Amino acid sequence: MNQKYLMGMAAEGGQTVVFEAKASNVAAFICRNRMAPELLVCTLDYKMFLTARTGMVDVCPERKFLVQELLPALVLMQTGQVQDMPLAIVLRESVQDEECPQPDWNYLRWDGYDNEKFEKIMDGSVLLNYEFLSETIPMELRIGQYEDGSGLALELVSWEEKEPEDWDTITVNLSVPCEKDHAFVDINNSGGQEICQWIEENGLGKATGRQQRSGFCIYPEYHFDARRLKELDREGYEKYVAGLQQRGRSAKSNSRLCPSRFRGQ
Repeated sequence: MNQKYLMGMAAEGGQTVVFEAKASNVAAFICRNRMAPELLVCTLDYKMFLTARTGMVDVCPERKFLVQELLPALVLMQTGQVQDMPLAIVLRESVQDEECPQPDWNYLRWDGYDNEKFEKIMDGSVLLNYEFLSETIPMELRIGQYEDGSGLALELVSWEEKEPEDWDTITVNLSVPCEKDHAFVDINNSGGQEICQWIEENGLGKATGRQQRSGFCIYPEYHFDARRLKELDREGYEKYVAGLQQRGRSAKSNSRLCPSRFRGQ
């Protein structure tokens, strides 16, 4: 815990309050709002710290603070061993100029970033430099899957402002079957032909020579490096592979149900 103050907000019209970042204050805030279906505690600049439901901690990535400080204080209050401690509220106006250091916990846990990905984002090891209008922007490569056809989808997320911001999708779904780890690159929107050079310079993949026309544009197909993709977004890549496997099992199951004389029609 590297914050001086925290801010608590409860559902059901509860007021937003500011208090010193102490376990006793967090526990008191949770107990005071024990009937709230959901509450959250965050930094003064709205970076998430904790969520709770009906008096029970739901998510708190700061494990050391949770286990060693917060839970012991909370248990004492909830079991009646001590009376509910008063919540020492600080006037919000008095801390409006307070600078908030970068949290030393995974405050993006609620946005789907596991601890491994968060740590790599913070140390820059999975960020790729992207040149745009003479500026160098650190980019996260996020791996997904198109609903139509289950093809590989690659998205760039900017970290220029130290927060994730959707930038562009560098692949395009043309509803044309592609092999595993293959996708058509969107040269119509995401940086034009230069995106192909960027893909190759960062060791992401190589052109297969296959092309597909859609409208007035001809899109090149790329074979992406599975090892490199997994290195940059392990969880996203594993979900993509699992989706392909599930689609394969479903197709195989359907083929068993379909009489052979109707297959291929």
